[in-house]
Amino acid sequence: MDQEERPEPTGAEDPGVSPAAQATGWQPRADYLEALVDMGISSSIAEKALIKTNNHSVDLAVDWVFKHQDDDQDDSEEDDITVLSSNAAAYKMVFVVNTALNMGVGKIAAQVAHGALGLYRELLEQQDQFGEMLLMWEETGGTKIVLRGEGGERELKELRDKALSSHLPSYIVRDAGKTQIAARFNNQYCE
Repeated sequence: MDQEERPEPTGAEDPGVSPAAQATGWQPRADYLEALVDMGISSSIAEKALIKTNNHSVDLAVDWVFKHQDDDQDDSEEDDITVLSSNAAAYKMVFVVNTALNMGVGKIAAQVAHGALGLYRELLEQQDQFGEMLLMWEETGGTKIVLRGEGGERELKELRDKALSSHLPSYIVRDAGKTQIAARFNNQYCE
């Protein structure tokens, strides 16, 4: 997508625009901001992510949020990156695709579908632990987010371990090696 040009600062105070945006005249793309907020990301974090990624894309902004959610913060940013959503009911399925496997778009879509079905089955099988989470996820629209994993298998294992230590469900897809994935990657994590 094309980057939007930054408008010249107007100096006008607008109560609906953050102080940072007012100071620079920069405006987040409304459609991108809305998409990020719909994912459960607070508007202040979504705006910061769009600033940091120069309004490039929603995917890039989401990647930025996930990469910086654990960053140390000073008091001026107390409600910033650490709070993805103050609404506990905003559950999302997040899929991380192993880009080291160089899969085509169709293959990625198939692997993400395998991941969604596999995780959904896990949630159904473990309803005593995840039943309420599953119901709230379904009631809030069944949001799904797909991210690029550029750290290969190591990164994906770390993300899985982090999810498990946070008492979040996790599901790993391994490719059978019958189509695009080279035989040497057959046992690699796909997401």
